[in-house]
Amino acid sequence: MANGAPVPSQILAATADNCTLVAVIGPATFRLAPAFKQATQAARLAGSALIVADMAACRSMDSTFMGALASLGLALQSPETTRFALINLNPNAVALLKGLGLDRILKGYPAGALPPGLGDLSRLVQNLKPVEAVPPGEREMAALMYDAHETLARVDPENLQRFKDVLAFLRQDLQRLDPA
Repeated sequence: MANGAPVPSQILAATADNCTLVAVIGPATFRLAPAFKQATQAARLAGSALIVADMAACRSMDSTFMGALASLGLALQSPETTRFALINLNPNAVALLKGLGLDRILKGYPAGALPPGLGDLSRLVQNLKPVEAVPPGEREMAALMYDAHETLARVDPENLQRFKDVLAFLRQDLQRLDPA
């Protein structure tokens, strides 16, 4: 943008030919995690054989968003389920994913590389539309964040030590938010 205004963070998605493309625009934070989860759940329910997350316009990721990626990766580990791939990963994103052990459960490709057999994505790119997720309530957001960090701890036991304080805080927050 010529005026230097930041591009708003958002999730865009399109489905065609049994493939769903999910584009992550801007910083991938806890605020985008609900829309990402909604887009990928819709793709799975629609029967997409492949979900491709395009990370070309993603500048950074927080632990909650990476936990959402991990949740999807774990859910799709069975060979008879939908396949999932991350494309256009910048070196920083690769390092973040590797640092949390997510490279063991997620298939990622750097800029210019695509999963074998993935054809032309231009039709999907042309049809990308914003995912309008219903903003989660305070309790739903705390639960999403807790689940994301718990998933990171399941992927790599070292993450339990990294996120033990976050998990304790979120557990307390959930207890506070649960109706008595």
